[in-house]
This record gives sequence, C-alpha cells and structure tokens, in this order.
Amino acid sequence: MSRAFRIQVSEGVQRIVHVEDGVQGTIDVLPILAPERMAELLATELEKRGYTRTDQDGELVLVKVGEGNVTVEVNVRTGTVTVSIAEEVQVNVSTTASGTAENIEDARKQAEDRAMRQLEAAVVPLQEAARREATARLEAELAEVRPELDAVVNAATAEALVEKARELGDIESIEGSAEDGNLTIKVRV
Repeated sequence: MSRAFRIQVSEGVQRIVHVEDGVQGTIDVLPILAPERMAELLATELEKRGYTRTDQDGELVLVKVGEGNVTVEVNVRTGTVTVSIAEEVQVNVSTTASGTAENIEDARKQAEDRAMRQLEAAVVPLQEAARREATARLEAELAEVRPELDAVVNAATAEALVEKARELGDIESIEGSAEDGNLTIKVRV
C-alpha cells in the first residue's frame, strides 16, 4: 500500500509595476506676431506659472511636474501639450497552497505550482488597480491644466495685441483684461 503525502507551502511575490498613461493635445494661439515672438510670449507666461524651460531636440519645451508624478510639457513653437504620468508601484501578494501525491517531491511541486498560479491570478487585478489609479490622477490633473493653459494663451495673446498696437501707433487706452478674454485697445495711428 502506498502512502500519500500532503504538503502545504506559503509563497509570496513582490513586484514593481511600471505604470504609464498620457494624453496629447494642442493649444491654439493666434498668429498676431512672428511665430518666434509668440512662442517667447507663451514661454514667459508659462514660466510665471511655475514651468521650467528645457531644450528637447532643438525645441523649446516648458515642463511642470505636478502632484502625483503628473508631468505637463508644452512645446511653445508647435503648441503641442503632453500630459503624462509615469510611476513605479510595489505590489505584494502572498498565498498558501497544498499538494497531495505519493512522492514528497511531487507533492511539493504540485503545491508550489498551485501557489504560483494563485499569486499570478492575484497580481493581475492589483496591477490593473494601480493603472486605473494613475489614470484617475491624470484625469484630475487634466481638469486643472486646461484652465491654466487657457489663461496662459489669453495672457500671451493680450501681450501680443499690445505689442502689435504699439507697432501701429500710439496706444491711447487699454480696457478690459486678458483673464476675462475681453480687451479693447485704442490706438492713434
């Protein structure tokens, strides 16, 4: 008569999951002045709001890293805006499984295989949860970035209009503000 062995094992995994998400769009800037000057006006306004100038492949890009590893990059020449998140999340899972076989090594292997399958099945939902959380933070940041970029474009456009008005003649008065998008400039030509 053969004897069956029952082995119980505990296994655990610790994984570092790399999570990334991002969106890309554009900001529209009226070509009131030369493209280089409009880009400089945008850059100046972005710097006032905490963005940092960088040179990426010969392009002037302003970057701001917000809360939760969310990065906003604005290419002021092309108007391309990229909002992205990238982070590493640690996932820890443990389980206990058993195996029964007539040979102790077969029982141990069976228990370890079951434990690993259980661990793999448990890790996948945790990875997806980390991805969903990162995407939710990205969406929350997008809700804050859009009004900020609209204000930057309005301020740069207002400054460009004032410069253009100076080129045309003497400015008699400026009424309104860039914040509310209503600006009246009276020029004596």
